Amino acid sequence: MADRPQTPHSVVPREGEARLKAILETAVEGIITIDERGRCESINPAAERMFGYSAHEVVGQNISMLMPEPYSSEHDGYLNSYLATGHRKIIGIGREAVGLHKSGRQFPIQLSVSEIKLERGRLFTGIVHDLTEQKEAERRLVQSERLAVLGEAMTRLAHESRNALQRIQIAVEVARLHGEGNDPLATQLDAIERANDALNALLEELRNYAAPLHLERKRSSLVTIWREAWSAVGFQRSDRDVEFAEETDDELLKCHADRFRLGQVFRNLFENALAACDDPVKIRVSGYPAQLEGNTAVRVVVADNGPGMDVEQRERIFEPFYTTKAKGTGLGMAIARRIVEAHGGTIAVEVSPLGGAALELVLPVEPPRAEKPVQSD
Repeated sequence: MADRPQTPHSVVPREGEARLKAILETAVEGIITIDERGRCESINPAAERMFGYSAHEVVGQNISMLMPEPYSSEHDGYLNSYLATGHRKIIGIGREAVGLHKSGRQFPIQLSVSEIKLERGRLFTGIVHDLTEQKEAERRLVQSERLAVLGEAMTRLAHESRNALQRIQIAVEVARLHGEGNDPLATQLDAIERANDALNALLEELRNYAAPLHLERKRSSLVTIWREAWSAVGFQRSDRDVEFAEETDDELLKCHADRFRLGQVFRNLFENALAACDDPVKIRVSGYPAQLEGNTAVRVVVADNGPGMDVEQRERIFEPFYTTKAKGTGLGMAIARRIVEAHGGTIAVEVSPLGGAALELVLPVEPPRAEKPVQSD
């Protein structure tokens, strides 16, 4: 029997290296290797996309560049402690952590680290999974459950409260009839009426926030929608020095949307901008084509020249009942986010090119396949 041809020893390592390279380059999860000094030795394409850096920007650098504070400063100390004591906090265990994108954006990750001992030293391999979508889905689920409970409670509360408020209004009107000419009494009755109106407005806003959203989508011009919203806040800008500018192409900003609901969103953004800015006020609306999760979308940015937002305001602006105004329920931006997300879109805070705050809306052009939009305008 003839001897089988022997495969040269050099071929096997080359095939193994090619196979390993293919696995790393096609892996869905981010894979990063570092040495004992915390310097990056390799980063696969998935991790490059996740953190926004190219390989040549990261390889050779301390991996702490991919971590926000205080984790970035603590990383080398943890690594040195492990090498000296063998006490593990994450290696071989895995945990949730926070990643730092090149843009400065922080995002949640699941990090699993394994250790390899080589002749030249130890090598640590980190497998990184972006938890952003999972955390957002969890947030929406919790919000949906809370809204269901709140909606049920609001139905009972609104019924009982409106009856009481109507009785207050009737009592005020009767008191006015019997107190004509009594100026001090009239002043107090005016105050009662204002309080009554404020409670009615609060109940209505709570109802709007808690009620299920049923969108009536049709192909609409976002330019037309925000122009109608701008007209609706005319009373707030009367006798003020206000400059309103647009940067857009009407034909590029059409999508299937609920015109009334998005009008609510734009009115809220304009009201907030006018309330935040001192004269002279500058408000600019910019619109562009965009992409959202691989689908055709439109992007609209409402920017102002006000004082902007501090870190707390940026983090809490969409929380229910959070407000920096002397008056207001703090539900406006929470309702705006519900409406935008019901459309399958996103809303976020940006730094305004005018020096103040900017709110960015990204909306899909087409509705989900499960929805059937009504006729176009």
